[in-house]
Amino acid sequence: MKLVSRSEWGAAAPTGSFTRISSTTGVKVHYEGSAVPAGLLGDHGRCAGHVRDIQRAHINDPNEDWIDIAYSFMVCPHGYVFEGRGLGRRNGANGNPTLNGAHYAVCAMLGTSGITSPTDAMLDGLVDAIEYCRAQGGAGGEVRGHRDGYATKCPGDELYSWVQRGAPRPGGGGGTPAPEPSGDSAGVYTVQPGDTLSAIAGRFETSVAQLAAFNGIANPDLIQVGQQLQIPAPPFPGREHFVLGAHSPYARQLQSWLEAGDWGPPYRVGPSEDMEQLDLEKVAALQEHYVGDLGPADGLTGPLTWLYAYQTAHGLRAR
Repeated sequence: MKLVSRSEWGAAAPTGSFTRISSTTGVKVHYEGSAVPAGLLGDHGRCAGHVRDIQRAHINDPNEDWIDIAYSFMVCPHGYVFEGRGLGRRNGANGNPTLNGAHYAVCAMLGTSGITSPTDAMLDGLVDAIEYCRAQGGAGGEVRGHRDGYATKCPGDELYSWVQRGAPRPGGGGGTPAPEPSGDSAGVYTVQPGDTLSAIAGRFETSVAQLAAFNGIANPDLIQVGQQLQIPAPPFPGREHFVLGAHSPYARQLQSWLEAGDWGPPYRVGPSEDMEQLDLEKVAALQEHYVGDLGPADGLTGPLTWLYAYQTAHGLRAR
């Protein structure tokens, strides 16, 4: 997933406070519904500026009460996922407060002129955003169009047809996989004497910016002893990285968590970038232990198995 954080695209501060949410029924897909500059197709460097333009327009819209960009995430033609309001925050795009809290809002940089058809990279990015909302934002399995439940043409006929087909990845990859049974989207850590946000972020394999944003911390220097922080797991990169024979750095990351969590026999050499039979057996051991949460112990890593492996390795989930 090619995630672009708010700080990376240069977001302005919201003009008010976000409403926190802990889970949603799923994700609603949007398009801009207006002209989208065709020049974005050949110049990814312009995409961040386009997101800034949308944020500025939303905040200054005289007919809406938007405190920020309305969408949870935006996806550009090159497949990059731009963080809008992000996870754990009610969006402003689905039509009314009830609808905004029921689904995250993911918007494609697609419109009625200029860029009017999604690129393959854009569709991949939309699926990445949907899976990210599931793995870390407590989103359920529904994927709907904005027009579902609200009178609008959004997300346009072509993108809506894609949603109705199950939001498949390009190339016949099938629809977005059904999520594993839902569980906690983040572990909880209690701030200890001498802790800094930087030290906590390093310990839990996240960044200061992400940790602060996830917990609504305006000043990273002002955490207090005894304060409870929600610790998000690294984004789930996709199931294809964890099948037998797969080769990627994500395999090494998962294996390091399985080793730290003491799931099965130790590695003779140590974690590697290759998924082998022992890795599947370790995953199955974890799934067997949490069978009520994770379903069948099949050794296949999905978003929730990834989350549990991370949490048990870092002491965020009791065994």
